[in-house]
Amino acid sequence: MLTPDELDKKFIRMNKAETIQYLMSYNFLLKEMRCSFCNSFMNLTKYKKNKDGVAWRCNTASCNYYQEYFSIRINSFFENFNADLGFIIRVIIKYLTRQQIFSILDYFRVNKSLIYKIINKFKLLIPITDYSNNKLGGPGMIVQIDESMLNFKAKSHRGRSPDNKTDCISIVECTNGIVRAYAKVIPNKESSTLLPIITSQVANNSVIWTDEHRSYGRLSELGFYHSKVCHKYEFVNYVTGVNTQAVESFHSCLKTEIKKRKGVLTDSREDF
Repeated sequence: MLTPDELDKKFIRMNKAETIQYLMSYNFLLKEMRCSFCNSFMNLTKYKKNKDGVAWRCNTASCNYYQEYFSIRINSFFENFNADLGFIIRVIIKYLTRQQIFSILDYFRVNKSLIYKIINKFKLLIPITDYSNNKLGGPGMIVQIDESMLNFKAKSHRGRSPDNKTDCISIVECTNGIVRAYAKVIPNKESSTLLPIITSQVANNSVIWTDEHRSYGRLSELGFYHSKVCHKYEFVNYVTGVNTQAVESFHSCLKTEIKKRKGVLTDSREDF
């Protein structure tokens, strides 16, 4: 399997025909297309009036679309883009390897709005994380829960407190490390906000470890085995082993990713 860097170089070397063949072989482009009027299969023919150099063409003489050309990008991710197919793929490769947006813009040095359009369209394809049909935890399985602020804090009363504060709740399933994780931006840390999220994502009879935040006080009443650690005195309860270190590690990863991107706009943090 090619590394992202090798794949990027491959698309640089490939000509248009090779790029189209490659994308068709992985079903990123349709390998065949029927005419929308006569329902006959169209032929892939040369076409000089578009970026791709080829197009689908209906050759059924009795059809209203006889000898009309149709883009190979129809019904694909590439539809409504006029940029080279290889360029679009290379932008996505850079984004998937977690390169910062400003770095991607600086690397390609082309129309910024085009790169943003590609990335934003790709982000719409990423499914929303939801474990309601296959919940985290289960009988005897440990789930750690904690809430955190995604942006910076003013330390020692120095600096400005952020007006765009964003809190999130994170839930991680632990079996010798993090197995699955869930995070959601929350408007506040009240029990009326947190408990519905927990019950929708965590299976009944799970073992839940949290800190002593008052909003978690009713978890035992909701069918969970709830244990707490008091962070005022310790980070690990050395009698019971209860801790929230895994979920705090997950929070650290989230914040590191935000820092790498030089921040995430407030309106985009839910998507992040």
